[in-house]
Amino acid sequence: MNGAAHIAGFALPLALDTLAVAIALGLRGDVAPLRFALLCAAFEGAMPAIGAGLALVLPPAFTAGAVYAGSAILIVVGIHAFREASEGDETEGLTFASARGMALAGFAISTDELAIGFPLAANGLPILVTLAVIAAQSFLVAFLGVALGRRLGRGAARSAGTAAGVAFVGLGIVLAIERFRA
Repeated sequence: MNGAAHIAGFALPLALDTLAVAIALGLRGDVAPLRFALLCAAFEGAMPAIGAGLALVLPPAFTAGAVYAGSAILIVVGIHAFREASEGDETEGLTFASARGMALAGFAISTDELAIGFPLAANGLPILVTLAVIAAQSFLVAFLGVALGRRLGRGAARSAGTAAGVAFVGLGIVLAIERFRA
């Protein structure tokens, strides 16, 4: 894959995961689309930077292992996304009534992004460009997902969550195969 395809490969599963959460929040009807979109863009743009920073402190001798570890992380995140999609409403405990509640919600919805930062850096992607793409898609998808949530229904949230799981697992497998062939 080329650089743009790799970036899209990282952004797509995150977009689907954000869409699942946003639709579920839209069904609740108590979340403003713009407020949630700004929260998502901030947290989902920053969290991969933390994961990437952890990967960048590894010595170069560990790069191959880091790529395989990153692939395994993506597969685990994908399995987790499958589980969330099948278990029901993952937004049940999220509250947006206070600054503290919003910060906790932002952290809760961006744990996948923290995990994806490690393989992002280990694969040598342009980190700032990739983070900008992730933040931009997060804003757009979160806004649209909440705004359309009431119209789309719970089945759409589950479908998006399942698709996110497939995309995370697929990306993890592709990255491992690419590293193996290199």
